[in-house]
Amino acid sequence: MTELVIRPVDAQDPPDVDAFVSVYGAAERAADPEARLATSADATAMLGSQDMSFFLEGYGAFADDRLLAVSMTSGGRRDNLTLAQIQVWVHPDHRRRGVGTTLADAIETLLHRDGRTVLRTQLRAGPGHVGNQRFAESRGYAVVLSVVERRLRLPVDIALLDRLAAEAARRHQGYDVRVVVGPFPADLRASYVALRNMLIAEAPSGGLELEEAGETVENLVAEEARLEAAGRVSVAAFAVHVDQVVAYTEAQLPAGAHHVDQLGTLVHPAHRGRALGTAVKCAQLRAVGEGFPERAYIATANAEVNEHMVAINLALGFEVHQVWMELEKRLEPPGSQIG
Repeated sequence: MTELVIRPVDAQDPPDVDAFVSVYGAAERAADPEARLATSADATAMLGSQDMSFFLEGYGAFADDRLLAVSMTSGGRRDNLTLAQIQVWVHPDHRRRGVGTTLADAIETLLHRDGRTVLRTQLRAGPGHVGNQRFAESRGYAVVLSVVERRLRLPVDIALLDRLAAEAARRHQGYDVRVVVGPFPADLRASYVALRNMLIAEAPSGGLELEEAGETVENLVAEEARLEAAGRVSVAAFAVHVDQVVAYTEAQLPAGAHHVDQLGTLVHPAHRGRALGTAVKCAQLRAVGEGFPERAYIATANAEVNEHMVAINLALGFEVHQVWMELEKRLEPPGSQIG
């Protein structure tokens, strides 16, 4: 094989981005014909971000200007500075030729030089996916968490939402549950960002001690601009108590798709036990059904040990689509090797 060239994907070069999305999409579809895919607009918005609170970078493995495999890395620049997420996708036509190994070696080296000593990746589990796990384990990754992707057909039965919302409402009197489509209300952004920052530390992490995120209101505004550039629409439901956001759930509707991506859901620890998680989920699903009747389903993913959120999703009717493994590899700090 011609020698591989590993280089960053140029977010300002549409053919580069399109090639990146094409390889990633082919690999994902080969693994799951019903996989939810990011678009070229998503990739351009993400890879071209100037937000200094995090990094999100794409790389490609090229042979004679043909893109054979791609990788995406991400991590915080203000928090959790030793942690990075890494994904590698090899086009189905170029597997088992050492392309994935060469690309993964190069990316891990780059991350290590940046001080990232805890690397995390996600892989599908189950029949047909054993080879992926073997590849990761051969590189020193170990399974630390099991994550289940569930999907719910839309629109959700209104009678079910009415019943669950009414049951929840009896437990959170004095809280105001609201919904916003698009940018978050300016007067509540500070408390919303503060609550979202808690998510990474509050969510099950497979034993990894994580700091709260360090995002600011300015980062939220920049994120909303990226969503608009990618043609995505945010639908968030949240609970307000004494002018503070104390619970939220957020989903995004990709442009030109028939599904909805569920993102984070969190209730502030001081306000738990009041069924606010159920309340915001019901409000969000109602808004999606009424405002976007063309959407066929909403997808979410939860760690199996997150029993409370799983119970809420099961009550709403979510069904298992795919099981994922989260794997972790630990590296020595740069410069610590002797010899």
